[in-house]
Amino acid sequence: MSFANKRPGGRILPVRRLTPHIDPQKQFEKLATAIGEIYKHNSSKLLFEELYRIGYNLVLSKNGPLVYDGVKGVLETHLLDCVHKGILKNMETASTMPTISNNEALLSSVRMLWSEHVTAMLIIKDILMYVDKVYVKSAHLPSVYEMGMHVFRDKVLLAANGRFNTGVKQAILRQMDYERRGNEVNRSTLRSIVDMFIELMDATRLRPLYETVLEPQIILESIAFYRGVASRRISEQGAPEYTRAAQSDIDAEMDRVDAYLAVQTSKPLRDVLLHELITVHDAEILAVPSNGIVRMFEQHDVSGLAVLYCLYSPLPSSFKVLQGMTRGHIASIGKKLSESFVVQSESETRSQENHGSTAQTVTAAAAARTAMALRWIQELISTYGVYDDFTVKAFAGSKDMRNTINGAFIDIINANDRAPELLSLYIDDVMKSGLKGKSDQEIEHIFERCILLLRFLKDKDAFEHYYKVHLARRLLLARSLSEDAEQTLISKLKVECGSQFTIKLEGMFKDIQTSADMESLFKTSPVGAGLGLDMHVSVLTPTFWPAMASSASDSSTQDSRLQPCQTSNNALIDNATSRFADFYTNHRSGRTLTWQFNMGNADLKVHFGTRTHELNVTTYQMFILLLFAENDGAVELSSKEIQAKTGIPTPLLSRLLQSLACAKFKVLTKTPMSRNISPEDKFRLNMGFRSPQYRIRIPMISAKNTVETDKEKAATMATISQERQYVIEAAVVRIMKTRKQMAHDQLVNETITQLSSRFMPTSKTIKVSIERLIDREYIMRCPNNPRLYSYLA
Repeated sequence: MSFANKRPGGRILPVRRLTPHIDPQKQFEKLATAIGEIYKHNSSKLLFEELYRIGYNLVLSKNGPLVYDGVKGVLETHLLDCVHKGILKNMETASTMPTISNNEALLSSVRMLWSEHVTAMLIIKDILMYVDKVYVKSAHLPSVYEMGMHVFRDKVLLAANGRFNTGVKQAILRQMDYERRGNEVNRSTLRSIVDMFIELMDATRLRPLYETVLEPQIILESIAFYRGVASRRISEQGAPEYTRAAQSDIDAEMDRVDAYLAVQTSKPLRDVLLHELITVHDAEILAVPSNGIVRMFEQHDVSGLAVLYCLYSPLPSSFKVLQGMTRGHIASIGKKLSESFVVQSESETRSQENHGSTAQTVTAAAAARTAMALRWIQELISTYGVYDDFTVKAFAGSKDMRNTINGAFIDIINANDRAPELLSLYIDDVMKSGLKGKSDQEIEHIFERCILLLRFLKDKDAFEHYYKVHLARRLLLARSLSEDAEQTLISKLKVECGSQFTIKLEGMFKDIQTSADMESLFKTSPVGAGLGLDMHVSVLTPTFWPAMASSASDSSTQDSRLQPCQTSNNALIDNATSRFADFYTNHRSGRTLTWQFNMGNADLKVHFGTRTHELNVTTYQMFILLLFAENDGAVELSSKEIQAKTGIPTPLLSRLLQSLACAKFKVLTKTPMSRNISPEDKFRLNMGFRSPQYRIRIPMISAKNTVETDKEKAATMATISQERQYVIEAAVVRIMKTRKQMAHDQLVNETITQLSSRFMPTSKTIKVSIERLIDREYIMRCPNNPRLYSYLA
């Protein structure tokens, strides 16, 4: 048998390297000596490759534990020696005499030892890199560097049964306390010591010692310190000074965190300061007598309020206190404004009672009440502007603070049951005279504030009622300064309240434009030629315009809204009105004109002897003056005769005669001379009348839009209540038509929800409306459940 062609079997083994015998202990002693040199700052004299080779060989020769435990022992010995040589002495000195310098000496010695140890461990880690890579990893031990940190923790910080740790910690806290009291300390040293606590881990909790040992003590010391600070300050300082000092303390602590504390300490430390300085004393700070938040508002301390807001806004409970006191302060302002308005009205009422309610006293009182009402709205707008400015500049545009301020003004404006009327009067005054000399931006601002107050109103339907009346007078008497401004405001009202709110207002403007076009056609037609006078006619759609049966001059009163006369008893005027009526009916077949002389005005040229004046009067005043045109003004008529010739209702006639014979411009003479008008009083044209002005406007008694009396107010509210009844019934029908069947409580709540944007109906009013709808068979009660309603198609 031959093996010549067979390949040899088996595996070829590598050549075994023969290494010389190594004494592990002697090799480790070289490492220990090198570590000593590293701590002596002689690392430049060492051969790092040789030291690395020693660690490498010891691991290969299965002496990894000798290296690891031996290095640990060397580190422990060295650190204990350093602690006993000088650091413990510094600690005892700092404990017995805790001055800034003694604290600094202790912390500096610890800082130096820590710095040397960290530097040394970085070098040792590099030398024993193979030990880390092979032995430490397989034995599941901390790395060489981590082991060195643990040794420092256990043999330095926790030395002497933890007294050293306590001493270092107390030194840090004392230095912080000194700095808080205005002394200068070495922040660099504190930074290094804090970094040491951050890097060293708690063996039990596996978190940095900073978090488990140092930070809790910093927080506790801060609580105690600032609790005392707050107690002292609150009795000595007002709100502006206190809050600025508190903010300064917080800024100082945040600077302290940036300088030498851990970043994560920022939030708990800030929370502690806010709690001790603000939350504990939140109401007391704001309510400091004569130097609290009220004074800050009164002095327009925007910067102080900004600081206060920054301190209170992060604290929910304290922020509610700030909101409450702000709202209460604004409410007190509103109460003073409202009280001044009420007192003014009451004083005028007593004055009328004491002096007798003559036409002049009544007019003066009404004018004064109206002026006061306008001031009330103006003050409200001005006050809101101030606090809106606070919201932007002091409260950082806070939505919560804006809602608080708005809520206060909502309460103020709705506490005055005349607010809808007063707001409409204010707008009326603005449109008549308040826009003179104003820029477009200023006008826009005024309108925005008016819309804002309207938004605050709960009874928007009452405002709509008054606004229609006041707008009608402005349009018919041409008292508005700018039609563009009127249209702009109506556009804003439409956006705010919806198209249903402004449909009649827009219809009124359309009537005025249509009337102008109709008048132009009339004057160019044969019918309009040769009238003998220049006549302007406004044709109004009854559904758009408020019912005004009384004189436009007297339209502020509702108890005297009597039916106007339909003829002037003057041939010239009756001919003109008749011809226009014929012309109109030819162009608008099926329509009937009803003349409202109470809403017109006229210009008359009157000769008073040798003097001639142009008088601007109401249409009714013109009817009266035309009676004296015969016989060169030598006509004498009694009040009773004037009433018979003109057909003007007696109560209205008395005020007309007072305006012509008893007011500032006495174009008629009255016998006997008194302010009261009786049926037998005689009137003549005052031929001796003189005035420096050629054109004179003779106002009617109570000619202007004025605040209603209580009696007039009651009549208006009765009208509004009737209108609300219709609106409620319509809303109930709409809801039931959609839902078909609904429980009583649900129907009431849904109705309130739908109508709350216009007014707030009561449950009782809604119930009455439901009963009426049941009687009229719009809805019915279910036979088996009387509180369940069904819609009847």
